[in-house]
Amino acid sequence: MDNEYYYNQARSRYNNACSEINNCENRVNELIGEKNEAIDYLNSLNADLVRHRDASEDLANVIAQETDLTSSLNSVSTNMDEASTSFTQMADAPDSSSVNINDVFSDEMTTTRNTLTEAMSTFRTKKSAVDTRITELEAEIRATETRISDIEQAIRITRANADAWRSTKSSASMDMEYYRRRMDAED
Repeated sequence: MDNEYYYNQARSRYNNACSEINNCENRVNELIGEKNEAIDYLNSLNADLVRHRDASEDLANVIAQETDLTSSLNSVSTNMDEASTSFTQMADAPDSSSVNINDVFSDEMTTTRNTLTEAMSTFRTKKSAVDTRITELEAEIRATETRISDIEQAIRITRANADAWRSTKSSASMDMEYYRRRMDAED
């Protein structure tokens, strides 16, 4: 085989290595873009998680007040019973009809109790939905973190491949120079 043949083989390896280096560099840039998008998404997930945890805590605090609110309603009812009894005794006159305060306000008390019960039920339902979303967000965060790790690994591998191609390019360049000198010496 002559020097020109070996020179052309080295040049082919050199050109192939240049092409592969460009491919690797382009792929690294694509992966960096994907990683940046994943990091942005992860940041938005973390912010969303914080908001949902705060909402869950706020709802838990509201739900924890149910006992106090129920107790306050019971206290109001007891005080109304006492006030009704006192009012009946004060207004007990033969020429006037007595009014029972409980009868006057019982519908309002029933409505208030029902409203409290419905509100607490709604808060529990909302808290359950928020807690479910928290679990979903945590799973999405883990998946996104894994995706970022996979992308970082792909970047390292692609950069290592580019380095291997650079080595091939350097070797081919030296071979080209060697065979070019031999061809020049033959002339």
